[in-house]
Amino acid sequence: MQTLVSRRASSLGRAGFTLIEILAVILIIGILMTFLLPRIPEAIDAAKITACKKNLQELHNGLTQYKIKFNRVPEKSGVKFFACLISRKVWENTKFTADKLRCPAVDLSGLEIGQIEDPLQWYASLDSVNGGYSSYAGRDIEHFPLRDYPGSGKEPVIADDNEGDGTQGNHRSTTVVLYASGDVGTFEIAEQQEKGVIDQETNFIKVGPDSPIEELRKLSLD
Repeated sequence: MQTLVSRRASSLGRAGFTLIEILAVILIIGILMTFLLPRIPEAIDAAKITACKKNLQELHNGLTQYKIKFNRVPEKSGVKFFACLISRKVWENTKFTADKLRCPAVDLSGLEIGQIEDPLQWYASLDSVNGGYSSYAGRDIEHFPLRDYPGSGKEPVIADDNEGDGTQGNHRSTTVVLYASGDVGTFEIAEQQEKGVIDQETNFIKVGPDSPIEELRKLSLD
């Protein structure tokens, strides 16, 4: 009987972890975290970029509906270029459609519209629209008219405005652009630095008339 009890006790003892095994597990977890933690911000930003691309395609669909309804593209520049989807009643004025008028990567509280008690009132009228209420830049129709929409060329119509905190813009590494064709492209900061378009100390791509990229000069922040 005593022998049987001793064997059971010995068996239970072997079922536990030794100090060396616990330390080995901690070491493995530490190594994995070293590799994975730096990639978490990249993964989050990649998801935001994907959401931004999808959102811009929704705006393209809206602008196509506008063209069908009025037989022309919007006449206003900047944010007014796409905010007219609501003010001209191509889209119903709801929170769902209002959210499409800004990059999903940018927190609403960081925009002027986030301070308005009833933001839907802003979208109802183009008179009060300005660049501070959206995180996108729209086509500068006044200086760069669109003669073909939807078109087959690389004519930019909406892009991340990259104002943000003045350093990183809408996304950490990428500027997303919607073209008149409905295609969505990107400009990578690292790639533009490598080409010498922007210097190594600049970590965002300016959009608007002063942009170092010709395509993005056709957009307006106002």
